[in-house]
Amino acid sequence: MTGPAERPADPDTAAGQWLAALGGQPAVTTVADPKPPTGAELAERMDLLAVPGQDREEAAAGLPDPGRDPARWEALIRCHQQLYADPGPDVPSAAPDWPTAPAALGSAGRYFYVHLYLLALPHALERQRRLGIPDGIVAATFADLGAKLTTYRLGHGTGGFDRQGWIVRHFRGTLHRLGRLQFERGVLDADTSGGDAAAAGGPAHGDPVLQVHIPGDGPLDPAGCDASFAAAREFQARHFPGAPHRHATCHSWLLDRQLAGHLPADSNILAFQRRFTAFGARPVGDDDVLEFVFHTPPGTADLDRLPQSTTLHRALVRHLRTGGHWRTAHGWTELP
Repeated sequence: MTGPAERPADPDTAAGQWLAALGGQPAVTTVADPKPPTGAELAERMDLLAVPGQDREEAAAGLPDPGRDPARWEALIRCHQQLYADPGPDVPSAAPDWPTAPAALGSAGRYFYVHLYLLALPHALERQRRLGIPDGIVAATFADLGAKLTTYRLGHGTGGFDRQGWIVRHFRGTLHRLGRLQFERGVLDADTSGGDAAAAGGPAHGDPVLQVHIPGDGPLDPAGCDASFAAAREFQARHFPGAPHRHATCHSWLLDRQLAGHLPADSNILAFQRRFTAFGARPVGDDDVLEFVFHTPPGTADLDRLPQSTTLHRALVRHLRTGGHWRTAHGWTELP
C-alpha cells in the first residue's frame, strides 16, 4: 500500500468502463465503509480465508490505497455496500452482478475481488458472532475463498480469482460448511430447476430448502456425508429457527444418472446420488464437468490432453469422446 499513485484508467478503455460501472453502483449509506487493514490485520484475514502462500504477496501488494488509487478504492467501497445491502442473514437474496475485471488491469484486476473480501471480512465475522456460529464452522466456511484461488491457478496458470458471485453467500451468512458438505439456505425455484417435486412428496416452488454444495477437496465418502446431513437440520434449527427446512436439494453433474453406466456400483458418487430423488430438467453440463474436475475454463478443453489417472477421469472423457453429453441434474431428499 505504498508506492507511486495509480494512473487513472482511461474511461474509454475496457478497464475504465469496468471501474466506472463498479464505482457507479448505487450508494448504500447504511453500510459502514471498510478501512484499509494494517499489515498484521491483513495477514490474519488471509489466514482465515486460507489464501495460499503463493498468492499472498501479489494480493497484498495490489491492495489499493484510498489516496493513491481512488478509482479502485471507490469501486471496492461500492461493491462492499452492495455486498451487505441485503435483507439480512435470514433472507436469501440475489448476488450482485459483478463482472470479472478486464485483462488489461493485470494482477490488480485478477485480485480485485480478493481485495473486496479481505476488506469485507470484519463485517462478515460480526454477523457470524451475532448468529452464534462456532469458530470451527466459520473457519471451514470462509476457507472456500482460498480453495477457489487454488483452482483458478490450476485453470489459468497464474494467480487470480473469478468466483466473486459465489462467495457472496459465505459473507452474507446464507451458506455454511458442515463437515464434508456445504448447505445454503434458499427456496426452491421451479423455473430454474425445470419443475418442482411436490407431487412426489418433495418441495414445491417457493418452499424453503437447504441447497447442498460439494466442495472438491476430497472423496464423497458416505460416512462423511451422513455426518453432514445429520448436522444440517440441527444447525439450521439452532441458528436460524425462523425458517424450518424439511428438504435439501442438489443441482450438480454429480447427480447425472448416466454415471451409473461408467462407474463401479459401490462408488462414492453413486452412493451420493442414491440419497436424492430426481426431478426437474437436465441441461447439458459438459462445461461444469470440465471446469470442476479438470480445471479447464469453458471452451478451452482438449480431450486428448486431459488427465486419465482415475476411473472418473477416464469415464468422463470416454463419454465425451463418443459424442455424449453430461447433464446437470436436480435431486431432493428429506433431511434426517
